[in-house]
Amino acid sequence: MGVYTIGMIAHSGAGKTSLAEAILHRAGAVKRLGSVDAGTSALDYEPDEKERKSSTHSAVGHFTWRDHSVDLIDVPGSMNFVGATVAAVRVADGALMMASAEPGIQGESEFLWEFLERRGTPRLMVICKLDREQANFDARLAALNEAFGNRFVPVTVPLGHGEHLQGVVDLIEMKAYDYANADKPKVVDLPADLRGRAEEYRYRLVESAAEADDELLEKYLESESLEPDEIERGLRAGTSAGGLVPVFAASGTRNIGIDRILDALVNLLPDADARRAQLRGLEEAPDGYVPDSFENDDFAALVFSTKVDQYSGKLSIVKVMSGELHAADEIHNPATGDSERPAHIYRLVGKEQTEVKVLQAGEVGALPKLAATRTGHTLCATNHKVEFAPIAFPEPVLTYALQLSGKGEEEKLGTALRRMMEEDPTLSFKHNAETGDTLVAGMGQIHLEMVKERLKREFNITSRYEKPHVPYRETIRVSAKAQGKYKKQTGGRGQYGDCWLEIKPNGQEEQMAFKSAIVGGVIPRNYIPAVEKGVADALSKGIVAGFPVIGIAVTVYDGSYHDVDSSEMAFKIAGSMAFKKAMEQAKPVLLEPVMKMEIIVPADYMGDVMGDINSRRGKVLGMDSRGRNQVVRAEVPMGEALSYATELRSMTSGQGYFTQNFSHYDEVPLQLAGKVMKKRREEQEA
Repeated sequence: MGVYTIGMIAHSGAGKTSLAEAILHRAGAVKRLGSVDAGTSALDYEPDEKERKSSTHSAVGHFTWRDHSVDLIDVPGSMNFVGATVAAVRVADGALMMASAEPGIQGESEFLWEFLERRGTPRLMVICKLDREQANFDARLAALNEAFGNRFVPVTVPLGHGEHLQGVVDLIEMKAYDYANADKPKVVDLPADLRGRAEEYRYRLVESAAEADDELLEKYLESESLEPDEIERGLRAGTSAGGLVPVFAASGTRNIGIDRILDALVNLLPDADARRAQLRGLEEAPDGYVPDSFENDDFAALVFSTKVDQYSGKLSIVKVMSGELHAADEIHNPATGDSERPAHIYRLVGKEQTEVKVLQAGEVGALPKLAATRTGHTLCATNHKVEFAPIAFPEPVLTYALQLSGKGEEEKLGTALRRMMEEDPTLSFKHNAETGDTLVAGMGQIHLEMVKERLKREFNITSRYEKPHVPYRETIRVSAKAQGKYKKQTGGRGQYGDCWLEIKPNGQEEQMAFKSAIVGGVIPRNYIPAVEKGVADALSKGIVAGFPVIGIAVTVYDGSYHDVDSSEMAFKIAGSMAFKKAMEQAKPVLLEPVMKMEIIVPADYMGDVMGDINSRRGKVLGMDSRGRNQVVRAEVPMGEALSYATELRSMTSGQGYFTQNFSHYDEVPLQLAGKVMKKRREEQEA
């Protein structure tokens, strides 16, 4: 019996969850065929998924087929929830990709394909929605071969078209099947108008299978034919090596072609043992997938998903990578140093849980109430400690300032967001003390809107989003010197501090470089730290618009003191005064953060994207091709890119995506600096 973990991967709207429902139903894992549109799907069971009629979380569906154990991981197709896809692919032995038979190659398909390529994940392709009016199997197959390399080889093709779709033709057997009774498809005559096309496809199928295996190729060259089991053997070899992607025709909503896909999952994709052996042979396995623990039978697992329910608590979803786990076994978490004993182990079909006593290597299961365990953590045997490399989740691309409608809900908000972050590592939040903003960052507009909806539904927190304040900085252009002298006499002991400072530009350094050049004890050594503290306090609020100052080197080189009246407080004030005076003379300027962006778009949208970058005061650093897409590397001021995730998707009809990270600070143009200073004054007055 083989053990398989299969990731179901597709662009939004491809019909992925409908196909997954049909697979679970045909395999007997669910009694009733669920519907996404009707809100009865076993896998899209969360309230936001039912409302949006699309997947927003990953869901596991366990079943058996021909005595093989299979865990199907249904993941969202939208880039808003790409973190779930990244995690699922990390633990998948193979992938079942889907593409709608309707026209067009979606941007998400490009991203998902490239991600699977980097992982070297073997995959099958299903062309879905063949019962739609505009469905065209041949056109979609040609588009896939053009977009992703000539690797797609049909194994089944549709019998009928659009609303007249009635079944599939199996090209290995060269038989047509009618699915009027989906559980018992009936062999029918191959229509004459389809025979020529089917024979042409079969010729390519046999040729591709032969080329994947040297023995088969030798036989094929001699006889120009292969037996069905030999075709299957060649397909398995080509698929595992990544040179072939077998293609299947199907309709999830009408249960057509589902049994052929189930057979292909266990016949053509590698099981956990085969995938492990394949990865062990690589010089460098991706993402630390194969640790030393695979050389023995000790338990090791990776937590790839976390579910948190306000009533039933937390579930850690794990893939057992080696060994086996029994209920109540003591397991170790290397990331935290904690050990825990899960009292129960569950298999999952959506939200339905079935308790089991043991999980074997290659199997997926859920462990309840592991207090210290998070997504991406390793769990292992206490006597053989090993830690997998973390899952490389993408950085958030859209940030908003979250404003609360009610008073005194800040602590409640923090608890709620931290719980959401346990489930979703692509979500982040922090309070910016400098601007006063509570910043919530995610993968896109829909992602963050869902966060706001969950805050209201699950925690009764009403909120709204606003654009966050840009964390501007200030610096100087030239060197300057100034004296700070603080003298105060009040009848008793006075206050006296006197220092001379020289300040110089110091590149982009956030931290001040401070040194003392005092000689002859004109300022006693014990007062020098007070001068430095006074300068540091002044740095926190510059003189241009009150933003923190960076890129400064400060030297205290002269001064004086009084035997009785001098104090640390006096020299701290003197240091602050001297710095402010010196900065006024040093041609101070306002700086803005600049983001380094990599933007991936279809070539058709390049003109619009380039023009948009220029309109945002951006600078294009370079361009290159990636498959059918163009990659633009650019630098764009943060203030001009706060809502770029939403605007790029609109500009490219949902096909563009990007990554970004902070690059450096740059001087704000004079005209814009005036507007920033005016707004800052208004905020301070308010």
